[in-house]
Amino acid sequence: MYYASGQPSVFVSRRGEFPSCSHLSESEGFRRGSLQFLAPNRTNGSLKHERMLTLLERGPNPHRWGHGCRAQPDSGSVQTDLDDSRKEVFEMAAQKILDGDDVEGGKGFNTGASNGESANGSGERGSSKVLEKNKGKSKEQEIDWENVPTMPDELDLAQRHPLDPHKPNYSELLPEPLRPYPSFEGWFVRIMDPTNKFSAAVILATNYATDESQVTLLFAPGRNADKEGDREAVKYGYTYAVRIKTKDAKFTKKEQDEEWENKGEKPEGFEWEANGVGRISVTPHVTDVECTVEGYTFKAHLTKELLWDAHKSEKGPEGWARYVSIIPTHWYVYSLGSTVEYTFSNPEKNIHSEGSAFGHVEKNWGQTFPAGHIWMQGISSDNTAQVCCSGAYFKTPNEKLESTYVFVLGYRSPKLQLDFRTNDLGIVFKDFEFATLEGRASVTAVGPSHTVKIKAQAPFDTFSDPVLAPVTKTDWKPACRESFVATIEVEVYEHFAWGIPGTENLVETMKFEYAALEFGEDLLSGQGSESEGNQN
Repeated sequence: MYYASGQPSVFVSRRGEFPSCSHLSESEGFRRGSLQFLAPNRTNGSLKHERMLTLLERGPNPHRWGHGCRAQPDSGSVQTDLDDSRKEVFEMAAQKILDGDDVEGGKGFNTGASNGESANGSGERGSSKVLEKNKGKSKEQEIDWENVPTMPDELDLAQRHPLDPHKPNYSELLPEPLRPYPSFEGWFVRIMDPTNKFSAAVILATNYATDESQVTLLFAPGRNADKEGDREAVKYGYTYAVRIKTKDAKFTKKEQDEEWENKGEKPEGFEWEANGVGRISVTPHVTDVECTVEGYTFKAHLTKELLWDAHKSEKGPEGWARYVSIIPTHWYVYSLGSTVEYTFSNPEKNIHSEGSAFGHVEKNWGQTFPAGHIWMQGISSDNTAQVCCSGAYFKTPNEKLESTYVFVLGYRSPKLQLDFRTNDLGIVFKDFEFATLEGRASVTAVGPSHTVKIKAQAPFDTFSDPVLAPVTKTDWKPACRESFVATIEVEVYEHFAWGIPGTENLVETMKFEYAALEFGEDLLSGQGSESEGNQN
């Protein structure tokens, strides 16, 4: 079987002829908490499966995600254009769920039943049990069975580009702590104007579990800002954060003039908009963002993206871990150094900045934010070098288990293009230290041929107020603080065989000014542990 690696818990099988499905293992029929079924299409006594059905998913309101079928309030059955055999498979699954039977591992289902009959009899009998079970349900409860999508052939089950919105999975077969998946999704755009020494960033995010969205605007006033007085006066050298939450946000997919032939290879395009608050519009090579929060207005036009992977837009910092849906938080970087034209203003506070800048674009999605996380990001004044590094650990929902620290580091310069990931064989992170109340963080990444030492520092009083994120599945809570006046120093060494002593050779140093440094709120509040040591 093959991954359809765009949507969580979706698999696609090779088309083929099988005498029956009885030989399929439990793992081939039940993956990652979501039940998949072969749709039987019998021809000359053989079973040909044409597609797999993902059952009992529904799109989040108000976002409608296209292909689906709708329940009829007066009957409890499903109205769909699927053929009878596919309808039968769906009704079998619906019956089992409504009866409360255990579907784990495929109990109660027999996809090898002959002549289209289920293990409990014909599809007709299964449908009658669904009707009986649904008798007495209100119209509102019935309509809640809307948008139950199949996996139509025309979608080809292609990997959705990670920058595009993901389709939340509301399947009742997913464990409650994992429903929906993803439960949040957010985009982050940061710009840095080296001429005016100004930086700003915007976060636009939606929590699918609560249908609540938020826009956060962060900024560090440039050299034209007041340098006197305390930080309450909005002065140069500090980072500020203002935010607003809303229920009025929606997605709009970009319409393509012709059939989209680059599924997963480039962003298909979308627009996320919270009326009167904020908007992000994405096409394959242009990103526009704008927001107005507490009197501050920020607009940016980004082009000429600098991809994390120069050859494949869809490849980001996670590597193969991007396809593992159980990770609580996924991270994708679209651009390390776009070209930007921007304006930023607040007339009441006599603040105005505009001009050219360089931009960083990334995105998170998943269940919750990780614990104990740090993040640092910098662009050189001429955009010839970039660095981005993140580290965190993950907890289970009941917090009984937690992982070791997981790191990703990317460094780009005219001479070097280096990536380091904890999840890649042969990569070691060591000597990591987080002195959060002193505004310091450092880590060393060791690979087969290079070692990168990275240090970041920003005065603690330059950090912003807390930034909201889904610390739990249903709540936007203070998750981190950021400083946009940090300094990041990088040293790169070449060596033989993972740093055999005596073979190190310093080949490059780089210093990034007006960089970004972020600490998780749990580290700042003492709930997380400041760590020092080695990480394989």
